[in-house]
Amino acid sequence: MSLTRRRLVLTSAAYVLLNGCRSTPPPAPKPTTPEQARYLESRERMLKRFGRPGFELVVDAMDGQEFLGVEFFPEDAKYPFYQKGGQRLQTQTQMVLSQPVPERVRVVWRDSSKFVPDGRALYAGNIIGDEIIEVGTRIPQALIDDLKRDPRGNLRLKFRMSEQGTLLGWDIERRPGYDAKAAQRAVMELKPYPHVRPVYSFIGGDFREATYTDNIVDGRIVRTHHKGWYIDKRTGRKIETDY
Repeated sequence: MSLTRRRLVLTSAAYVLLNGCRSTPPPAPKPTTPEQARYLESRERMLKRFGRPGFELVVDAMDGQEFLGVEFFPEDAKYPFYQKGGQRLQTQTQMVLSQPVPERVRVVWRDSSKFVPDGRALYAGNIIGDEIIEVGTRIPQALIDDLKRDPRGNLRLKFRMSEQGTLLGWDIERRPGYDAKAAQRAVMELKPYPHVRPVYSFIGGDFREATYTDNIVDGRIVRTHHKGWYIDKRTGRKIETDY
């Protein structure tokens, strides 16, 4: 066999092998503990319900309250998907995660934000708050169906830590008229691209943050503030907030 033909055969074999690997995903890890088995079962339920992994995480806290050594875990999971040394309203975090929506979330906070002395990213403080809240099961089916119909949107899961217990909110964020490819071309060509404000739908849960809208009045931009709100867990009443 000539050297050229031999290279062709080897290249073809490698191509077939690579594509075979891509089309056959690796088997799911076998659980080694009862907790891991429950976590994997919960994860599979949420993948089946939502149809795709991924969501935008937004975390803050009630005004004037602070929580130290914060960690968020999917229930029964070993590792957190969110950590914060000090969570306040002013230290709000927004991040996109590619993992499945958690069915339930365990929220933990401590009496200190210090790490263990050996340099690992593990909080050393004593746990003073430990709660589990329903998340994936509370998201309305109508919201999930709308995202499947038009996937050009982000599911936002919003957590507001509170001394009464962590509040959960949700919505879909879309930017009508925004063209990602055109925006990218504008950046590459050093040209301006108009800012497209987000539009939110299917807003629900235990709270909603305050928002602003801009309107043109007599040729000038007027910004309007819309109050936020939360459901008081002791009374069940809706209370308005400025944030």
